[in-house]
Amino acid sequence: MFDIKKISLIALLALAAAPMFAESENAGVERYGLYIGSNDGGKSHQRLLYAGSDAIAFQKIMTDIGGISKSNGILLLDPTKEDVDTAFQIISGMMEKKRADAKRSEFVFYYSGHSDENALLLGRTSYDYSSLKAAITNVPSDVHVVILDSCFSGNFIRTKGGSKQKPFLIDDSTVVKGHAYLSSSSSQESSQESDEIGSSFFTNAMINGLRGAADTSGDKKVTLNELYSYAFNETLLKTEKTADPQHPNYNITLVGSGDLVLSDVSASDCVLTLSRELTGRVIVRDKSGKLVSEVNKTAQTPIYLALEEGQYGVTVIGELSTLQGNFVLGPQKNYALTASSLSPIARAENRARGDEAEEPQAQDPAQAAAQNSMREIERTPFVFSFVCNEFNGMGDKDIYTNISLALLRSSVYETNGAMISFVGNETEILRGAQFSAIYNIAQQNVYGGQVANIFNYANNVVGLQIANIANISNELTGVQLSNIVNVTTGNARGVQVANITNIATDSFKGIQAANIANVAASDFTGLQAAVIANVATGNVKGAQVGFINICKGDCDFQLGLINYSRNGIFEIGASYTSNKRTRISLNSGSKYLYTVLGAYVDPENFSIDGTDIKTGTAFFGLGTRLDVWKFNFDFEVIANEVLFVNTKKDVDNKKRVETEWYPTTRFSVGFKPVKHLRLFAGAALSYEFSSNKKAFSTMTKNIVWDAGRLTVYPEFDFGLRFTAH
Repeated sequence: MFDIKKISLIALLALAAAPMFAESENAGVERYGLYIGSNDGGKSHQRLLYAGSDAIAFQKIMTDIGGISKSNGILLLDPTKEDVDTAFQIISGMMEKKRADAKRSEFVFYYSGHSDENALLLGRTSYDYSSLKAAITNVPSDVHVVILDSCFSGNFIRTKGGSKQKPFLIDDSTVVKGHAYLSSSSSQESSQESDEIGSSFFTNAMINGLRGAADTSGDKKVTLNELYSYAFNETLLKTEKTADPQHPNYNITLVGSGDLVLSDVSASDCVLTLSRELTGRVIVRDKSGKLVSEVNKTAQTPIYLALEEGQYGVTVIGELSTLQGNFVLGPQKNYALTASSLSPIARAENRARGDEAEEPQAQDPAQAAAQNSMREIERTPFVFSFVCNEFNGMGDKDIYTNISLALLRSSVYETNGAMISFVGNETEILRGAQFSAIYNIAQQNVYGGQVANIFNYANNVVGLQIANIANISNELTGVQLSNIVNVTTGNARGVQVANITNIATDSFKGIQAANIANVAASDFTGLQAAVIANVATGNVKGAQVGFINICKGDCDFQLGLINYSRNGIFEIGASYTSNKRTRISLNSGSKYLYTVLGAYVDPENFSIDGTDIKTGTAFFGLGTRLDVWKFNFDFEVIANEVLFVNTKKDVDNKKRVETEWYPTTRFSVGFKPVKHLRLFAGAALSYEFSSNKKAFSTMTKNIVWDAGRLTVYPEFDFGLRFTAH
């Protein structure tokens, strides 16, 4: 189900009035973030499993308690170098717009994925460290915080004279400039990810630290110095027994005094307090058993952890005992965890193989922690129930389900195969397919597809969604198909197809096609095609095709009856012609290709063979424009439709209506003396063939060029155009 928090009006007002990071002196500090997750390192590298989800998790923690609003952050999954450069430009533009309102700006760059000794590896493209460092430096921010979670990422720190320095950190009350570079490994080491924690070791440590595990002072704030120290120790601890231990590196050069606060635990809706007297290694898991936080707790100060509302299990491994328990965090709730709220459990004992009768040896506490907290994996090749299948409670098992059949509902933690349900399928990770008569929900990653009569929702989709009513996806790489609505609230790269409407509220690359309307609420790259209307609130790098096209930003190409864009043409003109007609026109679109829509108004009624005839002419065409200083030169190709209405009724007491068309080519020159006003003069050539002679029967013709089978009627006009730009 959707994880929607019911927040009261008082809470909303409190959040709106709260400072962004921690204290009142932080007012006026704008923080921005660019988060990149790249599982694809190219043909020569094994595809990663958790780089994308690590980037999503890092974005979420920085949005929740790291002071970076969602509107100030950009998430890129498996991007190219061009995508990253575009993101740098967008963030730089946002900073420039808000520069006057902020006393200082801070930029956080996070990358999780493949890299080598020289560059980040972005699928088929790469981003060398020198160029990356220059691009980050060009972002007009006072403070740059760079976090790289990739192999050999320590080379980025050493690029162009970078050297390891003692941290010199600052608070939000001073005027600060500088940078902080953090890498997950040294210049000679690989970075590792773990199936057990579903993340890389370094990013997992960073997120746990930002939640509050790194807060050694107990002030509910995590500083850069605290975070690096925590991430270094935790990453080394988890990897020191592997073939390639990781030693995170840093290069911090900041001018100021104090500490740079990266997260504020008190800004979280729910907080877990580890009481002062509680000691040992504290392991917190969510209801599905996924590791949420791991902290070495001493008795000196309490520790505050920012968590989401939900059910949790906790294990505390002390020097002499192990404690376990469960707790629930509700909206706007703090929970104090004490030793008295937990129950002791027996520790495992073992004996070395081959030893003769010896006294049982107590297992190492760290090893016992790993065993007690590790979730048993159970593979269920087939599950059937008339009512419900559900394996997502506080249990201690990962469920890998190949097939699950249920009359009403199926819900498991992980699904490798397929789930079939009469009403509803719900799982956190899906690799295969879901089939449901009512709805499908697969939060986090969905690699295969979902099919439902009502709607599909997926937190992260790579494959395909199909539904009779709606598809909703936070992230989409593949295709959405729906009879009614498609909605993508994050990045989408593939195709959306719907009978009614497509909506992409963030960056979108690909195609939107709908019978009624397409809406892209942010920058859009690709094609919008709709029978009725296309709307883009940001820039469109591509084309909009529909009866009505609206782009509040810049648009490369628009084709429709009515078009509007910030960098395009939108003007209404009126002119009087040499054939004694009034011409009304609307030009809209880009200057390279715009549409012409309008009509001729004849001043008189005409008569043919004694029958009263009223005529009118409408026209539609395409044009292109060349701008030179304040002058413009337009060339247009136009189709004219002449309407004949016989005012005398026939024997059936009906008016006779006929139409005839003729083509026109037109050239005009305009001059713009002031904003929103353009003077112009034009010359048009209309062509008569043997099949369209009636179209010219009622027209006043001052000039006629007869070429035998073709007759040309020149016409001149002059007038005014009122422009939107």
